[in-house]
Amino acid sequence: MTIKVVQWSTGNVGRHAIAGIAARPELELVGVWVSDPAKVGVDAGELAGLGRTLGVAATNDADALLALKPDCIGHAAMADNRLPEAMADLQGFLAAGINVIWSGPVFLQCAYGTVPAEVTDPLRAAAASGGASLWLNGVDPGFANDWLPLTLTSISERIDEVRCLELLDYSTYDNPTVLFDVMGFGKPMDETPMLLMPGVLSLAWGSVVRQLAAGLGVELDEVSETVVRLPAPEKFEIASGTIEE
Repeated sequence: MTIKVVQWSTGNVGRHAIAGIAARPELELVGVWVSDPAKVGVDAGELAGLGRTLGVAATNDADALLALKPDCIGHAAMADNRLPEAMADLQGFLAAGINVIWSGPVFLQCAYGTVPAEVTDPLRAAAASGGASLWLNGVDPGFANDWLPLTLTSISERIDEVRCLELLDYSTYDNPTVLFDVMGFGKPMDETPMLLMPGVLSLAWGSVVRQLAAGLGVELDEVSETVVRLPAPEKFEIASGTIEE
């Protein structure tokens, strides 16, 4: 059986997804959606840096891709700064009977008990009407701080504490929107970025805490947020741009 796949976006995540699809004989890449006009018409293999063509040209015509009636859409388009649009896309895909593998918004990774019903109910209704499924995957959340700890704790004789940390060199992360607008790197200390607005951290990663608690049979008292911000001691350059002193 061959599964027809459309890859939605070809950025930091999407280009790796294309490589994965191309490596699996049971998957057929039938279309690629891009938001950058400069990428329209470019072969998917070139966009993924494979060093070979795949015979599939990228397009920004969403209707044309949906008309292909793919079995699955691999969605890796940016959602953090366009949440209503991303959710509308997802709802439309599911209602059209297309299964979706999604890398964001991350709060859907384990929405039970975290995300209000008014957000998730339309997605459930769309999936039911279209007979389609949604699987949201990622690294953080999505594997590193939820499934991996649950796997490790399953072989533990005694558990005193479960602590999940993200240690990342963000100077190599080439995404100015996420680093500057969402996370607030390089911004004045008196400016509150989107990520640090009350409740946003709990929305993004609270699902991880609840999933771990459910897997371990632990009843939570609360999910709390604590933030410490440090000023840049000097001006310096990173992959995404300039960090001011």
